[in-house]
Amino acid sequence: MSSSKNALDIIKPLAELHGLQRALEKFPDGVKAAAERGLRPVGAMPAGNSPITQPAHIFNPDQFERGK
Repeated sequence: MSSSKNALDIIKPLAELHGLQRALEKFPDGVKAAAERGLRPVGAMPAGNSPITQPAHIFNPDQFERGK
């Protein structure tokens, strides 16, 4: 996040949404650091892959019916 003011503008509504107002009041630096870590991407996608590389499987309950 670029600035502390900008970060707090984003973190405050998120904390209120998830019931973390008290934690934000008592430990603002800890909540801010956790939010900044959580907003960072986990890692880059491997070259040549998109976020959706294969269609999702469709659940078919008939495949689980044994003996019928």
